[in-house]
Amino acid sequence: MNSADQQMNSITYMEPKLYKAAQAGNINPFKDHPTSLSELFTPQKNTILHVLENQRRESESTDFAGQIIDMCPQLLLQANTKGETPLHFAARYGRSNAVKVLIDRAKNLAIDPENGPAEEKNMLRMTNEEKDTALHVAARNIQAQVVEILTKEDPEFSYSANVHGETPLYIAANMRTALHAAAMHGDHETARKILERDARLTRRTDDDGCSPLHYAAFFPNSSDGGPTVRVLLEYDVSAAYIVDSEKRTALHLAVAGGNLPAMKDIMNTCPACCELVDSRGWNALHYAAITLREHIHFSRLIPYFDELKYEKDNDGNTPFHLFAAFGNLRSDGRHAYKEMCGLNKQNLSVDDILEGHFPEKKVIPSI
Repeated sequence: MNSADQQMNSITYMEPKLYKAAQAGNINPFKDHPTSLSELFTPQKNTILHVLENQRRESESTDFAGQIIDMCPQLLLQANTKGETPLHFAARYGRSNAVKVLIDRAKNLAIDPENGPAEEKNMLRMTNEEKDTALHVAARNIQAQVVEILTKEDPEFSYSANVHGETPLYIAANMRTALHAAAMHGDHETARKILERDARLTRRTDDDGCSPLHYAAFFPNSSDGGPTVRVLLEYDVSAAYIVDSEKRTALHLAVAGGNLPAMKDIMNTCPACCELVDSRGWNALHYAAITLREHIHFSRLIPYFDELKYEKDNDGNTPFHLFAAFGNLRSDGRHAYKEMCGLNKQNLSVDDILEGHFPEKKVIPSI
C-alpha cells in the first residue's frame, strides 16, 4: 500500500447522506446500519448527535435524538476532538428541548448511586478541553432557559473554574444580558417583554461598557433598523447618554455601523446627546467622516449635525479635517470650510490635508 492509500485510509468522515440525515433528524438511514453508530463521525469526531445538536434552530421533533440514543446509548457521553459532548452543543445554541431529552435519556442509564453519580450527573459535569461544562457554555451564550434546566438538575455540584479561571457564575455575572442579545439580533418584541419585567436592564453594560442600546444601534438587524432602538428609548431615554469604555455613546456606534434609522431615532429623542464625545474627542460627525460619504446630503438629512461641523477633537481636527483625510470631502467645496475649520494641532488645514499632508489616519475600534 502506497502513502496515498494509507492517507486515504486514515481520513475520517461521515457519509454525506448520513450527515444530512442527522441534520434533518431522519432516522431511516441509521436503522440496521452495519456498523455501530458510535463509529460514525466527522473529521473532528463529531457523532450523529453532535451533528443534530450543532444547529441554531430547535428541532420540531425530539424523537430522532431519543431514538438514536436508544439505539446507541454511548453517544450520550461521546466527545469530539475538543472534548465537547452533544450536551455542550445543545447548550451553546439554547436548544432547551434537546437538553431535556439528553438528560432524560441519561437518567434511564443511571447506575447505582452508591457506586458513583448517576449517568446524567456524569454528563452534566463533563468538561471540554478548556474545562467548560455545558453550564459554562450556556452561561457564556446567554441561554437563560438552558442555564435554569442545568442548575436544577445538579444543584449540589460545585462547578469549578475552567482554564481561564471562570466559573459559570462568574461568566453569567460578567457577560451580556438577555436584553443585549435581543438588541443585537433586532428582536424588539423580546426586548419589550424583558423590559416589562425589569426596565433597569437598559442600564446594564457588558465588559466593554456597552449597553443594550449600543448593540441595537450598531447592529441594524431589522427591516427598518429602528424598532429595538425605539423600544429601549421608550423605557429609558437616559440610555442614550451611557458611554462605553472608549466613551462612545450609542449614537457614535449607530454612525459607525451606518444605521441611519437608529441615528435618527436617537437624535430626535435625545438631541443633546450629540454633544458627547469619545475618548479622542470625536463627536458623531467625526465618525460620519470616515464611515459615510457625501456629508452635505447627510447634514441636510439630519440638521443636528450642523452644530458639530466645526467642533475639534483632541488633535484639533474638525470633522472636515477627517472628511478630507479619508477622501470623503469633495475638493470643490474646500474653500467653503477653510477659514471656519482653521488649523489642527499639526498646523494643517483642510486644504493641506486635501493635498495629501496628513501623516496619521485613525480607525474606529470595533464594538
